[in-house]
Amino acid sequence: MNPRKLTGNASVDAIATMAITGNVIPATWYKTITTASGKADLAAINILSDVLYWYRPSEIRDEATGDIIAYRKRFSADLLQRSYDRLAEHFGLSKRQAKDAVVRLEELGAVRRVFRNVDCGAGMMGNVMFIAIDPAQVLELTYPDQSDDLDPMAKKRHRYDGGDAKSDTPMSEFRHRYGEKSPDIYKDYSETTERLSSDHPTNQPERLSCDKGDGGLAETSESFERAWEKVPGSKASQCAKEKAWRVWQGSLSDHGVDGDFLASSYRRYVIQQEQAGTEARFIATLSTWLKPNRPITGLSLDAALENRREQRARAERRSAERRAEEEHRKEEERIRALETEWRDSDPEAQRLWSLAWDYGAGFDRMGDAMRDYRAYRDERFRPG
Repeated sequence: MNPRKLTGNASVDAIATMAITGNVIPATWYKTITTASGKADLAAINILSDVLYWYRPSEIRDEATGDIIAYRKRFSADLLQRSYDRLAEHFGLSKRQAKDAVVRLEELGAVRRVFRNVDCGAGMMGNVMFIAIDPAQVLELTYPDQSDDLDPMAKKRHRYDGGDAKSDTPMSEFRHRYGEKSPDIYKDYSETTERLSSDHPTNQPERLSCDKGDGGLAETSESFERAWEKVPGSKASQCAKEKAWRVWQGSLSDHGVDGDFLASSYRRYVIQQEQAGTEARFIATLSTWLKPNRPITGLSLDAALENRREQRARAERRSAERRAEEEHRKEEERIRALETEWRDSDPEAQRLWSLAWDYGAGFDRMGDAMRDYRAYRDERFRPG
């Protein structure tokens, strides 16, 4: 039996009969998920595509009608459970390569590692790794020019409007209509691709930029620029700078700190990593470093804020101690002034005080007289 002709191209028609499923890799990831040298980070891209597959819901259809009645998640727990060994085996990597790729994805903010103790029936398994995904960050990596909006091609890509189709229109033409202009599916592949590229620009531009308008990046602050100077050159793109500036402004209000504190703290972090010999690709970008609860090696923002709180607490304690000492000194001066006033008005107190300071009587007599004076003072003197 001859295969059904859909396009007129034998190879394309043959592939159409295959139910190919699996991971999806957006083309933009090859430019937004890169190594320190600017090349596509293939290990990280493959792992993220696998994680994304498991986080896409599966459909539940009605057996009688075939309609979608619900969606369900593909994994059993609240997060996807994965191990470095499993990822390494699946993608043909070493365990170290798999771990480094996951760490790089975490630094990008696309995923987050969560370690838990799991009861497996035969006992507790400790340090089991789960991977959480950040949909907003995945959206930003996939559509870097319009991360705040949906894919603008989605409407055209899924527009199967047959309202103006004639009754004798072949099903193959109707099935493949994209928007107002439908590519001629019976033309050569290269010709069709060229027409699609010119008539329907995709959401995967050749030059990735975060500029939202003609003005480019808004004016930043001097402290932000001082911090940005320490961002590794391989990560200091215009897109990353705009993102860092947005996160920077949020950090100023969220943590109640000034720009100088953030700048000096991030510079200390980078200098620490450079002195420790850390590769530039493993040094967190400014936006990653500014986000709370990030697994940063070295001086993280949380650690810097904690150090700042401890320094302020120590300064407050020292200030309180100094205030207490000053108050105690003033109180002693006040009591001595009152004692002098009382002694000048009491003849017996004057006599005992004089004997206590009579060097001619000898030190023994002076000591006895001072004890007598203090006993008399304690009995008669009542400071107000």
